[in-house]
Amino acid sequence: MFKPELCDLCGECLTRCQWMDVKPDQAFHWMAQMRDGHSTPVLEACITCYACNETCPQGANPFDLIADLQEQHCQLVPQDNVAASEAAYIFKGELKASSKADRIMSACVFEKTDGHLIQGELYDLPRVGGKPYFCWVLFSHMGATSVQARHAQTLVNRLALTGAKEIVCFHDDCYTLLAKLAPAYGIEVPFRPIHLAEYLVSYLRANQDRIQPLNLSLAYQRPCASRHTPEKEHFIDELFDLVGCRRVQRAYDRTEALCCAGTMLMLGQGDPRSAQEKNIQDAVHAGAQALVCLCPVCMHMLAGVADERHLPLVFLGDMARMALGEMESPL
Repeated sequence: MFKPELCDLCGECLTRCQWMDVKPDQAFHWMAQMRDGHSTPVLEACITCYACNETCPQGANPFDLIADLQEQHCQLVPQDNVAASEAAYIFKGELKASSKADRIMSACVFEKTDGHLIQGELYDLPRVGGKPYFCWVLFSHMGATSVQARHAQTLVNRLALTGAKEIVCFHDDCYTLLAKLAPAYGIEVPFRPIHLAEYLVSYLRANQDRIQPLNLSLAYQRPCASRHTPEKEHFIDELFDLVGCRRVQRAYDRTEALCCAGTMLMLGQGDPRSAQEKNIQDAVHAGAQALVCLCPVCMHMLAGVADERHLPLVFLGDMARMALGEMESPL
């Protein structure tokens, strides 16, 4: 939620934006206008990467303000399209009983689209997924955060029905919804959300005697939803260390991460290719032998350019599976 009492109009959220060229004086003016509820050019130029929430030195959550105003003033995606997308994700059937366990994994909708990434012993735990467990964070990329907020309680309720004390989130967006957004909406989350990276670290620590160090230099593709939960970033570093890999130091990482730019296509903001080329070239120039992705969507969006630059893409969980000898390295 935007915190107007913390916003001092410094404009850093806009001047540090990787997708807009905004000077300090203009940033001050536009932020003042938006804080008062008015439309500015920011609303249509924003590609909804959430970065400004992380870069704001006051923790005022300026993206939340921008997102609210996008829905009020400019409709990034036509309302009919938003409504059709919402209807497509609403589950209307009978919820099947899930296995009762203290720890359950929520796969969101990725078992159908990316089931090959959820294979092997790491994922041998009770699991729920499909439309009933869709996390709705997609709609904040569509300038329709009210949809996200409207369905958050239902998702929490359905997960709570499992009786699990811990929910392992396969997707970064699901973790964001449960760990950050739902509490901000005033929703009580009666279980502990566990990020996939935390789960992988815990699993590898318990099986440390089986780890075969990969001895690779890898770049990391930090997804946009991670901007909401930077406090879990240390698990990514720990995972790299546990599997014996070096996370290369590159320009577009951590707080300076460049998102996959997939939202540009959805929002009709032009061809994302130049941004994707810049991102992939940065990883190559840093000496990366592969690019590790946490988000399956990032993998889909970057696959074409990465293939052209002969840079393999590796899913975060597959890195752990390779270290356990369950998968062969693509290198």
